[in-house]
Amino acid sequence: MQLDRNRFLEIELSSGWNNVSSGELHLRAATAGLRLQTSDIKVVSGSLEVAQRSEPGVIKFGSMDSGSIIRIGIPYNLEHEANDISIKLEISYTTEKGKFFSATTPTVSIMLPLGVNVQDVFKHKALFSKFTISSATSSPLRLLGSTLEKSEVFDAHGGLALSKPVIVFPRQPASMSYKITKSITIPKPHSKQKSKSSLSLTLHYICLEEEVEEAVTDSLRRHFDEETLRPYVQLVLSAVISELRHRISAYDYERAAIVNEISTSIFSSVRWRDHFLGLGRTGHQNEEVASVLSRCLESWQQETSRIPLVPITINDETVARSRSIIIPVDVPSVTVVHTADLKLLEVSFGLGNNVVAAVNQPITGSLSIKWTRTWDTERLEHSATDNDFLEFFYEVSGAPDIWLIGGRRKGHFKIPKDTGQKSEQKLSFPIVLIPLREGFLSFPNVEVKPAPFVKVHKPGPGGSDEDTRVKQTNITCETDFKNAGETIRVISDSRRTTVSLDASGPQGGAWLLESERREAGAGGIVLG
Repeated sequence: MQLDRNRFLEIELSSGWNNVSSGELHLRAATAGLRLQTSDIKVVSGSLEVAQRSEPGVIKFGSMDSGSIIRIGIPYNLEHEANDISIKLEISYTTEKGKFFSATTPTVSIMLPLGVNVQDVFKHKALFSKFTISSATSSPLRLLGSTLEKSEVFDAHGGLALSKPVIVFPRQPASMSYKITKSITIPKPHSKQKSKSSLSLTLHYICLEEEVEEAVTDSLRRHFDEETLRPYVQLVLSAVISELRHRISAYDYERAAIVNEISTSIFSSVRWRDHFLGLGRTGHQNEEVASVLSRCLESWQQETSRIPLVPITINDETVARSRSIIIPVDVPSVTVVHTADLKLLEVSFGLGNNVVAAVNQPITGSLSIKWTRTWDTERLEHSATDNDFLEFFYEVSGAPDIWLIGGRRKGHFKIPKDTGQKSEQKLSFPIVLIPLREGFLSFPNVEVKPAPFVKVHKPGPGGSDEDTRVKQTNITCETDFKNAGETIRVISDSRRTTVSLDASGPQGGAWLLESERREAGAGGIVLG
């Protein structure tokens, strides 16, 4: 399934032992809002002559040899979302023995069993995307592979091949991370076609629900391998699978995914005879078919208490038989990506390169900001702003009970609107930080946002000058704070402290008598 293309229904025609000379296929939608585009059909596999001009909803085809299997794809669309769609299908075909007719109303599930969310982290020269793959149903999934294909504008890196399937539970999703960079290939300047910038995420997976049904089906086929009961296999399978879907729970699916087997105890209370009433009697024993089938299913359940699932290994054959989905991944267009780095001066370093500072002592530092326009895939229109600069403002903030921030903790700056200018220049602003408590403290946060208004200088009436304010539109930015996750170790600035532990004092308990602070120039802060 490819989400960026039209959706198709596939109908498989099997001639069996017949030599079909011609036939007609009549299709009608049985679901409200379903539209079948029979005029745009295509033959997916096999060779078949299909009439190009035919009535809406009618597909006329030519001859088919015996043993032929043809697959036809029919595009469709829906006016509203639905989990299942149904069609009324009628086929009439002509053979050397006459003309035959068949009708059926199949129902197909089109609900996606998985969901994919993406979280982007912009850096100066790379974009890190984290894809979270979750199950959209109560049944787990087996993820066989995940690849991110590059586009004409971006390159994708990462995503190691899986050595064994990854089980994706409904409450335990899987995560895949990729690194995206700008492609080095320079597009042709005179190319009329727009370069394709969206990447493609390809996922190969298997639904555990299908594994369980396949294991139950194989077990029943082996049990009903007798010549007298073989004509009833399809009827028995439809009844057992229907009861399986009705009785199995989400816990049973999760347990089957872990132990790789399914228990037949869920069929213990099923009255199988009621499913096969009206089938008549057997020829040689003159016994009701319903009773015979009921006894066979009961003996099958007693002999087969657990049905093992087929072991799955990741190879080309398994991937080819699995489900696959191709999801287009659009890289968000960000006008400017800022990289903020808070550098501290005149501080000591403790064990493990941890920054060490004293409580209530000012720490001088500088805020360094550099910017890039690499991720601006949709260039700003010239009418967005009438000047040649983009204006932004920054703010350094922290918890008021942890940090006291001085210096230029707020300010604004401009960058050139022209993307051709260099983006490696850095802006620096002085900052003063005062820690208010001891411990391992996180760095204050730095946030950069586009300015809501910019000043535009225009000549006024009579030759006077006027400054008007024009709102910036379509300006987006992301901030990469390099100090996120880093901490500063803050200790007390007392060199010697004298306390009294006499409980008879004025306040009772411990009493601070005197405290000696560290002397300036005494070697700084030393960790004992």
